[in-house]
Amino acid sequence: QIRCVKGDLFSCPGTDALAHCISEDCRMGAGIAVLFKKKFGGVQELLDQKKKTGEVAVLQRDERYIYYLVRAGGATETPPW
Repeated sequence: QIRCVKGDLFSCPGTDALAHCISEDCRMGAGIAVLFKKKFGGVQELLDQKKKTGEVAVLQRDERYIYYLVRAGGATETPPW
């Protein structure tokens, strides 16, 4: 089930899954990606998964799963949406 809720994304229950888009290089140097990197870390874990464009890397932190949708383009490129 997908819910759209206004508010602080990171204040949701620890069992809720989160997802966002990253580039293949996993830099996460701008926008909300910076907050994901600061809160959950795991950049090397993501790189070790060797995911390519169109694939999904996953981190687990306690009971939460964080899904990283790998998109085309480098970290400095704006997504096409």
